[in-house]
Amino acid sequence: MLQFSITTLGCKVNQYESRSVATKLTRLGLKEANSSEKADLLVINTCCITTTAMRKSRHAIRRAIKRSPDAFVFVMGCYSDYDQQKILQLINDAGIETHHVRIAAHHGNPAAQLDQIISEVQKDPDALGESVISVQQVGNIRCGNNVAGESLQSKETSISTDIKDNRLRTIKDKIPGTQLFGTVDKFKKRQRAFVKIQDGCDAFCSYCIVPFMRPRVWSRTVEDILGECETLVAAGHREIVLCGVFLGAFSRETALRNKWQDEPSALPGLIRAVADIKGLWRVRLSSLEPGDVTDELLDIFANCPTVAPHLHLPLQSGSDEILKRMNRQYSVDDFRRTVKAIRSVIDRPAITTDIIVGFPGESDEDFAATCDLARFAGFSKIHAFPFSPIQPTAAWAWRSEIPPANMVRDRRKTLATIEAELAGAYRSQFVGETLEAIVESPSASGSMRKAMTDRYMTIEFNDSGTNDLTGKIVHFKITQTNESSLLGTLE
Repeated sequence: MLQFSITTLGCKVNQYESRSVATKLTRLGLKEANSSEKADLLVINTCCITTTAMRKSRHAIRRAIKRSPDAFVFVMGCYSDYDQQKILQLINDAGIETHHVRIAAHHGNPAAQLDQIISEVQKDPDALGESVISVQQVGNIRCGNNVAGESLQSKETSISTDIKDNRLRTIKDKIPGTQLFGTVDKFKKRQRAFVKIQDGCDAFCSYCIVPFMRPRVWSRTVEDILGECETLVAAGHREIVLCGVFLGAFSRETALRNKWQDEPSALPGLIRAVADIKGLWRVRLSSLEPGDVTDELLDIFANCPTVAPHLHLPLQSGSDEILKRMNRQYSVDDFRRTVKAIRSVIDRPAITTDIIVGFPGESDEDFAATCDLARFAGFSKIHAFPFSPIQPTAAWAWRSEIPPANMVRDRRKTLATIEAELAGAYRSQFVGETLEAIVESPSASGSMRKAMTDRYMTIEFNDSGTNDLTGKIVHFKITQTNESSLLGTLE
């Protein structure tokens, strides 16, 4: 039996799309290889949200090929749009011939490319020849490939032009992008299932490469989403995480709020419908912005116990000046009002966030404002990461204004200290209480098991091993906390 392996980097949307590919391959008779087995088909789902993510994507490709050097290689994800030539070169350098490679760009039809690969592999996996198109041609993508005699300035101009032209072509020609990927019937070795409801973004935050890489803004139908959620719950998943590139743009044609014309959001209705699925413990939202947190949405949080009391609200900066330069669609006051509104209707909500440290022009005063707003919000978790200049985003042109590296490191340490203080205080509220949580798969090392609460807190506990608790909803008496988790005993 032919075997495949999938390596996934990046966001929940990527995780979902990888399982969509795995579901299709499994239905067609291929077997998913375990980590110690060689595969006939390698699928690497890449990310390019930061330069670190790009580096990890390249490393993942090399590592997968090293494990299965005779395999066919299928590269997908955002980095496949950003740097096709560099990907192809590193695969060739690893000894894989070009006609055994397919790089499936979002600005093409990756689902059709996957179908073609599957067809060729099933015909004769040892004779993958010139009939297989090597790379989806969506323009002269030259990122990272400095042609001899080409100046750095002309190379940068070429990169910007090519990426922007590819996106414009996608919009004009209504390229299907990820729309034709199939549904998912189970997430292997995961207790929570991701369900993508929306894709694409045209908000163009000045630091973000995603709008250039993902397809045009589109949404799945409510019927399609509910059908998939019901299938996943029937397969044993007790929690569903609704995800998208810009979740608030669900059912809309744009992520630009000033073009919504006061039309009501379809998101609250979808959440309510998913929450009503029999057998579902919790439905969680992947990420929202302040403008998405409407009275209707808060009413659902307040009155639907199946909806997890956890909101991920990326702050990015607590400075109005920096937020404006980032092209974010909210102000500091908007964020404060949203936090107040959430706390007024939800009991001890878990509010988590992302913060960019060292954005071009960020002053000491700007950073201090970010720290003040973090303390005001009382975040239960902060993901702080350094600004990463990526061409051709608007912020790429401001890279000379990035604060010194040592200053960025110090600011990240400060935020880490604030997070430890806030997260510790948040967890301490639950000592002595009984909480429900979904038990995760056992770890390969150690006797401590882990479970995840609806407020996105980890509970560590000792399991005698007499019962198989994986995937079950269990009650825990919380006895104390440690630096990252709650400690509890089974009730």
